[in-house]
Amino acid sequence: MNFTELRIKIRHFIKKNRRLILIIVLLWLIIFLINLLLGFRKEEPVATTTYEPHVSVMDSSKSTPKSLQNPIEEKIKNYVDACNEGNFEKAYNMLSDDCKTYSFDNNIQNYVTHVKVKMPMPKKYFIQDYSETKLGNKSMYIYEVRYTDDFLATGLTNSNYSYIPEKFVFYRDSDGVLQMNIGDFLYHEDIKSISENEYLKVDVADKVVEYEIERYNVKFTNRSDKTIVISDNQEADEVLLVLPQETRKLEGVEKIVLKPGESLDKELTFSKYADDGDVSQSILFSSLRIMENYSGTEDVSEDIIKQEIDNAIKMSMEVKVDK
Repeated sequence: MNFTELRIKIRHFIKKNRRLILIIVLLWLIIFLINLLLGFRKEEPVATTTYEPHVSVMDSSKSTPKSLQNPIEEKIKNYVDACNEGNFEKAYNMLSDDCKTYSFDNNIQNYVTHVKVKMPMPKKYFIQDYSETKLGNKSMYIYEVRYTDDFLATGLTNSNYSYIPEKFVFYRDSDGVLQMNIGDFLYHEDIKSISENEYLKVDVADKVVEYEIERYNVKFTNRSDKTIVISDNQEADEVLLVLPQETRKLEGVEKIVLKPGESLDKELTFSKYADDGDVSQSILFSSLRIMENYSGTEDVSEDIIKQEIDNAIKMSMEVKVDK
């Protein structure tokens, strides 16, 4: 076949299939234009998220049982909605009786003050399972609820936002009813532990456990005709909370001095995370002083203070707080 014959055959083929060729060319042009437009289109970044609200932050191998996840979410939603609507009585009545008593002294005005400081309305929020602890055989699920005005999608990579956190605690009571505590309150526990000798009686009545602290109500009774100094910041480590592997100092400088025959009620506060895995074992009063003369510590010379301490009867006393 020569070149002339080839040209004739090609022209004949094009003439015979002109419609089909036109359709193919049009389809190719459409595809080309679509690809061209997509190439100029700015690709929107896809938000990445690892948000798992019911998986513990402290231990990712633990999570809230599925049977409690929806009830907890619903309870938090109803609570925040009630606060945002200004229905404080409804919100207050959602709390456990212990939370009302030991966090707010059974006074709704104390509760309202707490809410207005912690959660100025209206607020958006998101939740995160924080950790878990136990009271006896009862599991307590600790959540962190974060209130925010500028809500961004929860868990977005590289997101920055301001928020106010508050610990919520959930557990089922002896009747199987889901209870809720707020304001970092976990539980109240009766201790009723006594240690005594001929000079002093120490009665630890109970404790209130919040997420970061433990507060003990203690009654001291001086049985002697001498002054008893339990704590006045003149000795090291005068009052300690004893844990299995360490001790914790008393928060603040607490002056505890008993006159002859005097009884005194004190609240002792120690720093301790509720989910640290340790159980508080006892309170140690390591520097008790039974003193014939006590001039105090204010506007008193170091020499007099030292002389009175040297002349004192010194002892320690330990009271169990682990039931």
